[in-house]
Amino acid sequence: MSADSIPIGNEADEPTGVFVYRVAENSWWWSDEMYRLYGYAPDSVEPTNELFHEHQHPDDRETVEKALAAVMADGKPFGCYHRIMDTTGAEHAVVLVADGRTDDTGSVVTLRGFVLDVTEPVARHARDLASEDISKARGSQEDIDLARGILMAQYGVAADVALRVLRRQSQYTNRKLRELAQDLVAAAPTPADEPQHDVKHRIGAVLYPQGVD
Repeated sequence: MSADSIPIGNEADEPTGVFVYRVAENSWWWSDEMYRLYGYAPDSVEPTNELFHEHQHPDDRETVEKALAAVMADGKPFGCYHRIMDTTGAEHAVVLVADGRTDDTGSVVTLRGFVLDVTEPVARHARDLASEDISKARGSQEDIDLARGILMAQYGVAADVALRVLRRQSQYTNRKLRELAQDLVAAAPTPADEPQHDVKHRIGAVLYPQGVD
């Protein structure tokens, strides 16, 4: 099953975790939702490579390893569907979307992204939520749709997953959904004096909160 074919369910029941991995320090930062997704109380354990991989479903570890190796090599955005096991042994289906921030030499220095729990996909509810957002902000429909399309292309994920990333970051950064969408749309076009491949960096600067890099 591919990441672009996974519908999502109720966001209140299915957490969206945020993570940052700093290569030089070999250190992780997890959001509170990330801890809860794996069955931990926030900050109750130290996030490590070993802990992250320990919770991968044995049958999916190779898939995740290959995806992470690829992004660590070139920093290009990706989406990866797999399963994890929480501390109780319960299995969760998740979508991992991430990209790497590179330095001046092109080496990946930071891996950052989201882990979305899609264990109980309720696509109808997700569409209803999207419709409610659009009806509440009638003039923002085009910007939200464009921003969602940008994230779909950037990470290779379905429209519902892209919208959920927008929602999560809108709440996390205390920005209105329309304003976040407008910032992403404005960042996407390549200025005349910048290389085309820098679009990842421009989008990343909008998507991730200041200081989480």
